[in-house]
Amino acid sequence: MLEKYLKFIKGGKADEAQAEAGEPPAPATGPSQSGPLPLLDPLARAEREVVDTAAIGAGDVVASVLDVQTSGESSSLDALRRKIIGRQPVLDRSQRIIGYELLLRSKAQPTNRRPDAALRRMQDEALIRCLAELDERLFEDKIAFAAVSSDMLVDPLLLKLPNKGMILAVSPDDAKADEFLLRCRALRSLGYRIALDDCHPELIPAPLLGLAAFVRVDILKFDAIELEQIAARFVDNPGPLLVAMNVATEEDFDACRKIGFQCFEGNYFTGLRPSRPPRIDNDRIRVMELLDMVRSQTEISRLEEVFKRDAVLSYKLLRYSNAPVNGFPHKIRSIAHALVIFGYDQLYRWLTLLLFTSGTLDARSRALMQNALVRARMTELLGYDRLPPAEREGLFIVGIFSLLDALLNVPMEQALERLKLSDQVVAALARREGVYAPFLGLAVACEEADEDAIVRFADACGLDANEVNIAQVKALIWAEEIDS
Repeated sequence: MLEKYLKFIKGGKADEAQAEAGEPPAPATGPSQSGPLPLLDPLARAEREVVDTAAIGAGDVVASVLDVQTSGESSSLDALRRKIIGRQPVLDRSQRIIGYELLLRSKAQPTNRRPDAALRRMQDEALIRCLAELDERLFEDKIAFAAVSSDMLVDPLLLKLPNKGMILAVSPDDAKADEFLLRCRALRSLGYRIALDDCHPELIPAPLLGLAAFVRVDILKFDAIELEQIAARFVDNPGPLLVAMNVATEEDFDACRKIGFQCFEGNYFTGLRPSRPPRIDNDRIRVMELLDMVRSQTEISRLEEVFKRDAVLSYKLLRYSNAPVNGFPHKIRSIAHALVIFGYDQLYRWLTLLLFTSGTLDARSRALMQNALVRARMTELLGYDRLPPAEREGLFIVGIFSLLDALLNVPMEQALERLKLSDQVVAALARREGVYAPFLGLAVACEEADEDAIVRFADACGLDANEVNIAQVKALIWAEEIDS
């Protein structure tokens, strides 16, 4: 962690990152093939279907799931490709974020109606084309779930996805069980991993279970007794990992973890925990006081006095100051020298990270810190070229402090009382109003996979899907490098 502080404090060059946005990364390619792949015949998808929406009402599933015109015109696949990717975090039993589900369909308003085969394939193709264009560094240290239909497993387009880190989540086709098994076997031979979705784990045939790396269970579809029975099959089993989906609360996580689930998908850790006490300990209070002093540009001599009264803080500052990554030619031996070298802006960023790592750094705090880093960096990238220079620094502060309530386990208004922040920053954090609000709202909507909110905030920010997707991937990669 120490070696990554410099990149965090300096924040990267947002203007350079935005300049790169004009040229998206080269599409990721799948593994090379020495011969034809069984059941992946290019001719099978030579003719693309279109969905005529003339007879579909505006309130039907097409309009609520995808941006498909219902005025009688045929749906355009190219239009569907211009979508903003949403994500849901996936955590392990120690509450470490190990990956994400990447999706284009909203999870905020699930529907019981399933789209027909032609529409679902258009959804799948749109998702695959988006994911194939992402920076492959995203998949180096994290896994990514991509949910597709079983029919998509025979489409050559699937091979545009990188096989490293990518998990194809698919529902078994009971009507074509043998063919489905062969498809999964062929894809696994190419290095892809399979997750089984929307199936009762106890009914999965043994050969198929042996091919799967994950089995994902929507915990909203089963009661507690059923979930315990499902988990019992996987306890002490060297087979696929069991993933609990739609984990919305701390209680959900605790219950699923207790009965044996190994992975957990959901943003449960970003909410308040009413049953737990606040986490405003002396270490965090001291860091908050320093944040106020630095923001007010208090004299270096007074800042030095505060650091000298806390041996741990002094040690952390000097240790970071003398880290090889900083490249200072001479060893820094005094607090005052370190403070002068860093300056107020870089010191403020270092203290915001220290706020998350103060006291006992439990697993949940670490997950919160990583989420806050992604949110802060993404908010900064989204708004950097759309705000005047004097207001840009507030973008990062709004993003990283937007999870301060969850970190301290107190309402946001109470959490902000100890920090003397600008009125614009407070307006965005406490009321989601003001100049920073739409950029923060867009960053949050992407991590919650809320399609309606994504569209609304992207429009308010004047950003297209390409700009948002690139900013999101860059933020994820940046945060991973900081936290590694």
